[in-house]
Amino acid sequence: MSRLLRSVRTIAAIAALTAVLSPAQVNAAPAATPSTDAVAPVTRHLTDAAPLTAGVTLTTSLGASYAFSSVVAGKPVRWNPCSTMYWKANVLRAPAGGLDILKAAVASIAASTGTNWVFAGTTSTTPNSSYLPTTNTVKPVLIGWTDGTASDLLRYKPTSVLGMTRTVWFGKTSTTGTVAATRGAVVALDRMDNLPLRGSRSWSAVALHELGHAMGLAHPNDSGELMQAVLPATISSMQTGDRKGLALVGRSQGCITF
Repeated sequence: MSRLLRSVRTIAAIAALTAVLSPAQVNAAPAATPSTDAVAPVTRHLTDAAPLTAGVTLTTSLGASYAFSSVVAGKPVRWNPCSTMYWKANVLRAPAGGLDILKAAVASIAASTGTNWVFAGTTSTTPNSSYLPTTNTVKPVLIGWTDGTASDLLRYKPTSVLGMTRTVWFGKTSTTGTVAATRGAVVALDRMDNLPLRGSRSWSAVALHELGHAMGLAHPNDSGELMQAVLPATISSMQTGDRKGLALVGRSQGCITF
């Protein structure tokens, strides 16, 4: 899960659970013994990311950095970029204009990854981790505004939390190697927070950041990127490192099938 906080006080550094600062690649799934079965088993994995906070930027480095949430067989876990990605929005409790913000954020992510996204309409489905597929099938990305009473992604979280993202990926190891692919993502935005629609520290910036997690990015140790662990006060769009990371989970890296 990715947590986004709006606290304006100085924030102590928070260790990322899955962040891998480029070019290092850690947190790789343990190597599995190649299967000798005719049909290799498919395993399910939930991906959690470290919190994103708003407040004083913790400057660690400045450059084109990126990080991946999960790495398998030396490669970032990602969606199959050759398949159309569908997404749904729950805007029942969204601020006025919230859907337009989400559409713009999705368009930006699509351009950076070379993927094709199709809006599957609005929904009343609450962004919960239970929405994620339990079998190796693809579900539309679900993003929407909710609260801790309705969504387990926000439940018991501090009032400063703005949003949470959780993804699920499936992997298969056989004698020919290991293949992994993301099959679902859900983003819960906290409706209790009062943010502007656009600009830095806005719902637009939050949506971009969370969709970056949905695509497979984690927090880099770089205060010059939107994907950094501290929500920047002066950045409202994906930066050089963010875009490089997105390209590496995008269409240019080829299709994924299994």
